[in-house]
Amino acid sequence: MDEEGVTDTVMDNSTESPTFEFSDYTQRVLVATMFLSAFVVGTVGNSVVLLAVLLSKKLRTTTNAFVVSLSIADLLTCLVIPWDAIALLGRDGLPVGEWVCKVVAIAQATTVGCSLYMLASIGLNRLLLITRASTTYRVIYTPRKIAVWLILAWLLPLLIVLLPPVLDVGAVGFNPKYHICGSISSHPRSNNYDLIIAGTLYPVPLVTIIICYILIWRHLYLHAKKMVGSPEASIDSTDNRLSVVSKSVVTINSIHSHHLPQSPTRSRTVSRSRMSRRQTEITKNMFYIVCAFMLCLTPYAICLFFDDSDPALPYAAAILFINSCVNPFIYATKHPHFKTVFGCIFRRQWDHIPDPSDTLKTLRKRTCCGRSGLYA
Repeated sequence: MDEEGVTDTVMDNSTESPTFEFSDYTQRVLVATMFLSAFVVGTVGNSVVLLAVLLSKKLRTTTNAFVVSLSIADLLTCLVIPWDAIALLGRDGLPVGEWVCKVVAIAQATTVGCSLYMLASIGLNRLLLITRASTTYRVIYTPRKIAVWLILAWLLPLLIVLLPPVLDVGAVGFNPKYHICGSISSHPRSNNYDLIIAGTLYPVPLVTIIICYILIWRHLYLHAKKMVGSPEASIDSTDNRLSVVSKSVVTINSIHSHHLPQSPTRSRTVSRSRMSRRQTEITKNMFYIVCAFMLCLTPYAICLFFDDSDPALPYAAAILFINSCVNPFIYATKHPHFKTVFGCIFRRQWDHIPDPSDTLKTLRKRTCCGRSGLYA
């Protein structure tokens, strides 16, 4: 083949697979705006979640240990998001040092992976709490075991994110293809790195979450069916069964409180019924959080598996980061305990916070002493 033919072949190959670059500055400004919005809302929301747990002992439950860890992961994600916005808005490459983008990329991938493992841990926690005896639950969830569990849930994603670049399987930093911090597409093994991240951080927690909530639903379904006790009820929906159970519990409470002296046995029964209803509400709230996370994570995970999705990947990343500011809204509207404490915080009704912590009591004393000295 002559030189002209070789040149034509090279040109044909170059036109067949043009290199994509997220170069449209208008779109980059749009994605950067989404990033900054998630930063502001998520930082405030997750800070309020941590403040609520700090001020109220009522929120210091075993499940909420994982909720707090999830909020910390979301907060860290939000705190590093502005660097992605800065990278997107830079017209001449990365406006900051390359090391900043490397730290941001590692932090974001680690916190997102940690969020997944926390959601799986919450699902397993709710499953054992609802379907197993309280003695079994207390044996599994001791303070020491919870601490080890949380450390592993943070350490495992960090190692998955950090080790491949150390072994030269991919690299992290500023990605000029998308103008954001993350996996560098120009690295010859970048696809392998993306598959490692998506394949180890996504499927295992996802399967765990699905199995846990299916088993929880099955347990509640059978429990409601047993409580209803009528053959015709077998065709009812789960919501109807739970409604019947809830109404029966309310009726029993009303009768006992107004007409009958409560025996210790009856009191324990009513107390267990109330606890069961409360745990069911909290489990529903946790399920809403799982659904929100999966909806936000799935587009990004899909983009990692398909090369033709390059134009959509920056938007998918923005949707993923927006999830970091969604959870506080779910707590504020759905979770019975967080909702109460949030209301007291926003209305500045510190005296109305249920089961105040030692920290809140100390702050109250200091405030009272300061006022007494001021107005003396």
